[in-house]
Amino acid sequence: MRAGRLRDHLTLQGYGDVKDAIGGTRKDWFEVGTVWCEVRGVSGKAFLSASAEQAEVTAEILMRYRPDVKSGMRLVRGAEIYTIVTPLPDPKRRQLLCMCTQGVKQ
Repeated sequence: MRAGRLRDHLTLQGYGDVKDAIGGTRKDWFEVGTVWCEVRGVSGKAFLSASAEQAEVTAEILMRYRPDVKSGMRLVRGAEIYTIVTPLPDPKRRQLLCMCTQGVKQ
């Protein structure tokens, strides 16, 4: 994999138990790490849901292979949130192609 393609710096987040200020736990997003990626928009669509217009973007995000990336995690860059639908490793486990959605909660 050529490093020059990985120009986007994103934060990888997981969802689970997080300690709060008084020592209890709550479900929330937590940071797993930061990764250099290549973000490519694949398609977009607009549709009506509950009488409101919604938009959904499908994106491919390419990164170096990480064994801890799972479906349901998300990648964040500023206000952009990409939900990982399927992480697809290459046969040699050198890179990971994540099929993601942006814009609609699942």
